[in-house]
This record gives sequence, structure tokens and C-alpha cells, in this order.
Amino acid sequence: MIKRKLLRNVALTALTLGVLSMAQAAEVTLSTQTALPTKHALAKSYIKHFIEPLNAQGKGVVKLNLLGGPEVTPAKRAPQAMQRGVIDILWIPAAYIAGLVPEAQAMMLQDIGIDKLRSTGAVDAYDKIFTDRLGARLLAWSETGDGSGYYLYTKKKPAMKDGVPDLSGLKMRTTGAYRPIQTALNATTVSIPSGDVPTGLDRGVIDGFGWPTVGLASIGLADRIKYRIEPKFYNLANVVLISKTKWDSLPENARQLISKVAKEYELASVKEMITQNKSDIAAGDKAGVQAISMTGTNARKYLKTASDAMWGVVGKKVGAEDLTRLRKMLSSE
Repeated sequence: MIKRKLLRNVALTALTLGVLSMAQAAEVTLSTQTALPTKHALAKSYIKHFIEPLNAQGKGVVKLNLLGGPEVTPAKRAPQAMQRGVIDILWIPAAYIAGLVPEAQAMMLQDIGIDKLRSTGAVDAYDKIFTDRLGARLLAWSETGDGSGYYLYTKKKPAMKDGVPDLSGLKMRTTGAYRPIQTALNATTVSIPSGDVPTGLDRGVIDGFGWPTVGLASIGLADRIKYRIEPKFYNLANVVLISKTKWDSLPENARQLISKVAKEYELASVKEMITQNKSDIAAGDKAGVQAISMTGTNARKYLKTASDAMWGVVGKKVGAEDLTRLRKMLSSE
């Protein structure tokens, strides 16, 4: 009897261990990286509204392992790292990958909001574009809409010409998101990593920069500049991408959960941007940043200058036919 009971306990223990082992084996761990420093407000939005909820809801199914920011893989090389399988999921500003995916440059020109981008098929269209050009699936189009966009900041007060700023003689740190408008306003553009902006300002390498409507305070820039040019222009456009190969290898329950959390993240990130923008403006005001504000006709002229400059760049990259298609898909005009 004792021997039979012992054998039964051993069998139950083995069965329990086997079940646990199967459960652990079923949970998929995916690596992820942000193209901006993880302390940046935009990267924090991704961590707060995508990584953390997915890990909370995905126990036993899927787990995200945050590797870090650009110190892991520089932003310019991160898409290729994803293609090679070094990174499974990449969060990155769309403008950073315009060299590989020209249509990505236009994403910041959307003015219809994420709900309509999904309902009209724009998100699906970009999913196909990223799949064809980068071998990646588009999981989320985030931090876009109300509260998002870009400002130009300067240490020196810019001159005004015909009601809009003239940046002649000013060296402006740039990326693909800002170069078109900075060039249109006659600035000298300088390319340096975002993490080098504080030092660049201190050493006179740059006189100003373009920056999202959030994140100025979180990276320590609010007390280094004096002027904020308003109104904001464009919309933020960040994307969450996963290697198509990795996506296709995931079990269906993992794909469904990731897609669900991605859509929730898109909506939560819009609210996050509205809150963070107010906080950033307050931090800038407290640090003594002065607003150079345009209203009425001058504001419309400034925004048209920004829009025309960016659409012009996109048009040269994608051609007239695709340009027309993108404008119809992204714009309320």
C-alpha cells in the first residue's frame, strides 16, 4: 500500500511538473527596443501603455523584454537589427525610417486622427507598405493626434519676415521631421543625436532645434533655450513594428493579444500626449521660455509653409501618383 501511494505521488508530481513546463514553454518572450532614450516622454508612453499592459495581460502567453533605447542599437541601425532578428519589436519615430520607407515621412502629415486612420484603411495600407519595404508588420501608429506635433526652439530670437520666422544665420539641429520646414525658413541644419542636443547648445554647435510637443523637460532642455515658436506643426507619428518572420511564427493567441493591446495603446497614447504637452509647456514657461506666437493669417501661412515643404519632400521620394494617394488617405483637405 505504501509503495503504491508513493508511486502515485511521484506520478502526480511528474504530471504537475509537466504541466508547468508546458505552460512555461507556451509563453513567448519577445525583445523590444525604443529608438529614443527610455527616459524620453515618448518612449515612456510606449513603456507605460504597451509594454506594461501586454506583460500584465499576457502572463503565460507572451512577454516583452525591454532591452533599452538607442544605447543598445543606434536608431539608424535599429530597423536592420529588427530585420536580422536581433530585435523582435521596435518602437521608432516614423521619420527615422523614411530612408528605408519613403512613405513613412508622410505619416506626420495626417490630420484625421487614429480612429479614422484605422476605419478608412490607412493603417492597413501602411501595414502593407512596411511589409513590402521592410519585412515588418505595423502593430501600432502611436502618440499622434491632439496634443502631438512639433515646435521649433531657439536660443536667439529669430527675425520675422512677412509675418513668419526667418531662421537665417541660425544653426538648427535637425532630423527628417524638421529639415523641410527649417530649410524653408532659411536655417542651417546640423545633424547630431538627440542625446547630444544639450551639449550642442552649451558649446554653440547649434542655436536651436525642432522637438516634439512632449519630452523637452524629461531630457533636460527646458532651461537651455529661450524661445518656442508657435503654433505647433505636423503630428507626431511613431510606429511599433515587428519582424514579419517573427509575427508569422507566433501562436494565434499571442498575435490576438498583441493586436488588442496595440489598439488600446494607440488611444491611450493620444490622451498621454495631451497631458504631457500641457506639462511640458508649463515646465518651459517656468524655465523662462518665451513663446513667439503667430495667429490668424500668419499662423496659417506658417503651417502651410511646413505642410508644403514636407509634402514636397515626400513627393520627390514617392512620385506624383503615390503622393496623390497618400494625401487623399491622410489629409482632410
